[in-house]
Amino acid sequence: DYPRCGAGNETLLHSLRDCPTSTTILSISGLDNNIILKEHKCCIDWLEDMIRVLDKRATVDLMATLWNNWNKRNNFIFQRKEEEGQVVWDRA
Repeated sequence: DYPRCGAGNETLLHSLRDCPTSTTILSISGLDNNIILKEHKCCIDWLEDMIRVLDKRATVDLMATLWNNWNKRNNFIFQRKEEEGQVVWDRA
């Protein structure tokens, strides 16, 4: 099980987008949920789609947010350290 939310499968797409913690962080970013939550089978397809529809600044913000979210995930898994979604967004 995925340690952050108990989902049965930890995929990269789940970790960065579909996990409730990730969804919260992405919603704080102000990006359109219709774009964020569009159906994709794998993470690279989602990222390519996001890069196509976002302007340069929004893409940079998204990448920084995903990086910080991945670090948040690692801190939770390896150090049992939990941070609020707003903290992750503020770092981006």
